[in-house]
Amino acid sequence: MSSDAFVVTVPASSANLGPGFDAIGLALDLWVRATVQPAMHFSVSFKAGTYVPTNAGFENEIVRGMDRILGGARPDVSILVENAIPLGKGLGASAAGSVLGLTIGAELAEQRPLLGVLARHAAELEGHPDNALPALVGGVVIAAMPEGQEPAYLRFDPPPGLGAVVVTPRIVLPTAAARALLPAAYERKDVVFNLQRAALLAASLASGDLSQLRVASADRIHQPYRAPLVPGFEEMLGFEMPGLLALALSGAGPSVIALVSGEHGGVGEAMQAAFAREAIDSDVFHLGICTRGATVEPLAAAGKTSGRT
Repeated sequence: MSSDAFVVTVPASSANLGPGFDAIGLALDLWVRATVQPAMHFSVSFKAGTYVPTNAGFENEIVRGMDRILGGARPDVSILVENAIPLGKGLGASAAGSVLGLTIGAELAEQRPLLGVLARHAAELEGHPDNALPALVGGVVIAAMPEGQEPAYLRFDPPPGLGAVVVTPRIVLPTAAARALLPAAYERKDVVFNLQRAALLAASLASGDLSQLRVASADRIHQPYRAPLVPGFEEMLGFEMPGLLALALSGAGPSVIALVSGEHGGVGEAMQAAFAREAIDSDVFHLGICTRGATVEPLAAAGKTSGRT
């Protein structure tokens, strides 16, 4: 159990990536950080910034994560959170909050839980592993959830040179509402279509051969049903330009992620212009695929790159 001040850092994530529904995700170089210090009583507060929560939801995710490890006990610490992840935009903010809480709880516990235990808690709290595990372990994650067991997953570093351009429209699309749009059953041809592409997507990312990534990112399970709530997305799916490898909704949306390599300077601007043609303002993020998951550092060393996962 740590009695010293420390800093926890957790990355954003993008899940599904087209056909990998609830199974494939990757960590993004966009972060939430918490400074944890001994105090007279337990408290959670947020540093001023663009993505300060406007309700208790994000704080609740942090506390739920801590409760999983500490059994509901409230340690005498102050937690100051600095968040750079857009909230409710399909970039894994809720998973990052849960993993942040789990990691704080693990650092304060009498005995630190094993990584597999943390992975199970993270996936259970999030309800699926595709955002939760990249937030915890970083990199690219292909995951399955055996019932009543720890998640089965493979984690690997992204192919060299692979990056992401994420465009976040200033519209609201709650994840629960986006999930409610999906049908209860699918035709066999659509299931086969997605199985083929999800397998190809996983193989592309794992092998580093990205030549088939555009085909591999196509989807018939969730994107066709969510696209009408993200005006401009269907236009983006038709984009062809240098450096653009694939386009997909990020998670349930409304953010759109482009996987890119090499010279790709016009991709973000083209995506933003598609939203603008629908009278929607948006923000562009040029991001690396993050190889670090949740890390812990002593407060004095927080500016350095080393950390404990």
